[in-house]
Amino acid sequence: MHCILRTAKTEAKAALVAKVGSLLGSGKLKELEADNRTLQGEVAARDESIEVLQQQMQRQQEEHQCQLMELQAKHRREMADKEAEHQKEVSFLKSIIQKAKKWFPLSQELVYMEEFCLKVGFNERQTATLISGKPLFYEGELYSEEHRRKFMTERAGFQVVKDPADKSKLALAINGQVIGEWFKEQFDRLFSSIRRTVTPPRKSKGLGL
Repeated sequence: MHCILRTAKTEAKAALVAKVGSLLGSGKLKELEADNRTLQGEVAARDESIEVLQQQMQRQQEEHQCQLMELQAKHRREMADKEAEHQKEVSFLKSIIQKAKKWFPLSQELVYMEEFCLKVGFNERQTATLISGKPLFYEGELYSEEHRRKFMTERAGFQVVKDPADKSKLALAINGQVIGEWFKEQFDRLFSSIRRTVTPPRKSKGLGL
């Protein structure tokens, strides 16, 4: 019995060795090993490509960040230069204005007078004539901002003159009279006429007639 078992084991072992030998002899095992090496090479190449791509992306991000920082710095420099230039121009204009006020004390008054003439009712051409110091003849409505109403005037002469009350200021005159006074007279006349119209006549104290 033992001999039979020993013989069976020997035969099985021999069959296994023969099968392995057959695989080795047929080259299938070598082919599998070659395919495995090829696959491992492809995986390694792929991993290397991914690593290279990641490195390229990292470099591009760093370059982009550097370019962005350079653009921001350039923009800040340009804005600072423009602000400095603007401040320089403002300072220059302020110095000119100060000199103009010193050389031409009434220059600011002319600006105020121009606005005043336009509010009164003169157009730009008429205002330019008055500002230049020339007389202007006008007939029509004149607006008083103080009294918040318009007054009619017949043909009258207008001219910008030095204010009689303060020689450092200018005034608009109508027929030689400061227009503020003229407006007041017109308003008083209008108010008096309205009061006469509204006030009822007094009753007579006769003998009951």
